[in-house]
Amino acid sequence: MAADAGPAGTVSNLESKGDLGAPYVTALAATAPSDTSLSSDGSNVSAAPASLSPGSFVVLNKPLPPSHPEKFNLKGAFWQSFGENLFYHVWRVSSDSGMRWNLTHKPFFHDWFASYKGYDMHRWGDGDDFIVNDVGHPLEGAVFARTFLQNSPRSQVAIGKDSRYWTSRLKATAWSTVWSVQLEIGPLSETSIGNQGGFTYVPNCGIYDYCKDNPKFHKPPTNNTGWTDFVVTPLVGTAWVIGEDTIDKYVVTPVAANHRILGGRVLRSVLEPSRSFAAIFAGKFPWDLPSSENDFITSNRSHFPSTYGDFEAPPLNRFEFGTQYTNISLPVVSSSCSGVACRRNLSGFGTGFGYNFSRAIAFDSTLNFIPSQQGTKPLMQGLFGVRVGARTEHVGVFAKVRPGFIYFENAQSVQGENSQTSLTRFATDVGGIVEYYPKHNSTFRLDVGTTLVRYLTNYPDPKEYPLGSLLSTQYIVTQGNFQMASSYTVRF
Repeated sequence: MAADAGPAGTVSNLESKGDLGAPYVTALAATAPSDTSLSSDGSNVSAAPASLSPGSFVVLNKPLPPSHPEKFNLKGAFWQSFGENLFYHVWRVSSDSGMRWNLTHKPFFHDWFASYKGYDMHRWGDGDDFIVNDVGHPLEGAVFARTFLQNSPRSQVAIGKDSRYWTSRLKATAWSTVWSVQLEIGPLSETSIGNQGGFTYVPNCGIYDYCKDNPKFHKPPTNNTGWTDFVVTPLVGTAWVIGEDTIDKYVVTPVAANHRILGGRVLRSVLEPSRSFAAIFAGKFPWDLPSSENDFITSNRSHFPSTYGDFEAPPLNRFEFGTQYTNISLPVVSSSCSGVACRRNLSGFGTGFGYNFSRAIAFDSTLNFIPSQQGTKPLMQGLFGVRVGARTEHVGVFAKVRPGFIYFENAQSVQGENSQTSLTRFATDVGGIVEYYPKHNSTFRLDVGTTLVRYLTNYPDPKEYPLGSLLSTQYIVTQGNFQMASSYTVRF
């Protein structure tokens, strides 16, 4: 690139170039006479002579290093979409008491697979209202599509005739479709969590018998299945993204050019919700996202980690392996009990394995053996989940959720009966972790929490479905059991 000099203090006919709009830094500096020129490749900066002439300027033009790779970030896109999916289900469970009841008191896997038998795909609507079907689900699809786009450098093109824009939006539709289908019928879906298709209810009323043919509730009974969510979520979601891109180009950008906070932050966050939600799950503020539409916003180091790659800088060591002592208070069959079963504090030992996705998020697992003691038979415990928290150079504090199992060599098969057998029960460890790092590759760790264990009872589920159900009639109770552990871990 060359700069044609005009009168002192001015530069005209500047030309900018670069693949996909690669940014160039342009600055004015007091230098020698105004006919100073730059090298044609735009990569050299003219050196100023010893004596400077006041009022003379030259353009300093140097290409910045690429801010992101050209390759699609599959890892980042997957985990961000997974986080969005998980957040959606956490919100559903927290706001639906019936869903919480089924997760707590019903056999999860039986009811999950039984629910598929109730799917009615000979209809369009599933019984949900306009806000859910035509606003909520399209927004979900738009967030999935936007997640693809923010992890695809070649998609950062303003809406227009450029074929790269429309090709990238087509790919985003495919990505959104895959995650939308998973959201309906996958392992982490409305079928597995909530048993969509497994029981019949009347919209806005419930599962009760008086809801049927009640003039106050006009919609017919449904089991919440149909084509609408499979089609509307990805397709209308992509249309939502295109609409936001149009708003960004013709409304937000012109305002932000003169009012950085109002346009680049307030309007972009409010008028482009899919961009905002996707940014949050990438660990970014909405206005930090890379975009050809907002290059005029110069952001210093983000309060969040980079959108591309890992959620944040990788930890010093990825893998962890250690040994531990554990103690759990658990109701067990014991020869020292006055009844069939009684609660005992049982000690054991085990091993732990972990993998750090980042300094804040890690896969966390343990396998414990609890030998015979106090008249009991041996037990085996396996827990596999995640821990999330924060760490400094020497201390870390985390929360943990680790589903798994407890194997009993001898236990009551059903609460309320005297029959005994060996069996495996579903368990979930919920609690906290404190870690101390005396060296860069070693950890002393203390775990404290509650291990939730599910027990089958000998009486049916008191919650009935008079309008129809494919769910099990079994009733399960969940009991909390205090557990703690201390361990030494090597990181490598």
